Amino acid sequence: MSEDEEKVKLRRLEPAIQKFIKIVIPTDLERLRKHQINIEKYQRCRIWDKLHEEHINAGRTVQVRLLTFFLLNQYEKDSL
Repeated sequence: MSEDEEKVKLRRLEPAIQKFIKIVIPTDLERLRKHQINIEKYQRCRIWDKLHEEHINAGRTVQVRLLTFFLLNQYEKDSL
């Protein structure tokens, strides 16, 4: 693949990356803050079933974001 083709691929990907940085990351950080608040509340109140659910949901948020980072990294490596 020529250097020009690589630049075009990266340029096409740039809007998605910008959206990811501006919208998705802040949204997920806010979601994780809410999970943290709920986890602390459920620990204090000893509501174990809700605490367990909140841990699972927080873990899912992190897993989805890690997968997205991994896929973006793979795409970057593939296009170089």
